[in-house]
Amino acid sequence: MGTGKTTIGMRVARSLGFRFVDTDKMVEKAAGKPISDIFAEDGEERFREMESSALRSCALGESQVIATGGGIVTRPENHPLLREAGYVIWLKASPETIYARVRRNRKRPLLQTPDPLGTIRELLAARTDLYATCAELSIATDDLSMEETCFGVTESALHALGPS
Repeated sequence: MGTGKTTIGMRVARSLGFRFVDTDKMVEKAAGKPISDIFAEDGEERFREMESSALRSCALGESQVIATGGGIVTRPENHPLLREAGYVIWLKASPETIYARVRRNRKRPLLQTPDPLGTIRELLAARTDLYATCAELSIATDDLSMEETCFGVTESALHALGPS
């Protein structure tokens, strides 16, 4: 969260002439309610099931940029699906940077805790190895502008996809 997956993904998709897909939006549409309500009413496990289903659908598509939620790597069944879906880039940031970017957003269910920065640290500690396993490239976004990050992601994707 807070690394720019959605914003950067939309811009990169536009640059590549691809469709943009956001698994969180797919889940919200399928559920008919926001993610915060899914967590509150149905629980995190139900959200993760829906998220995996959205990823399975995405893996069937082509010429698309997919933004996923940060927790998608917590289910081992999603690891091969991520690779099937395409070239996987991990946008990284320090806990402090992430907190600075998301601290005003009250719609993040995993951050509704007394210590959101501590929660971010815990989530990253639990997920870092999973991100590293799934990603083919990682880009630290802490000190990059949106334009620099978009350029790096676009150029990396073009290189990985090869000539069309």
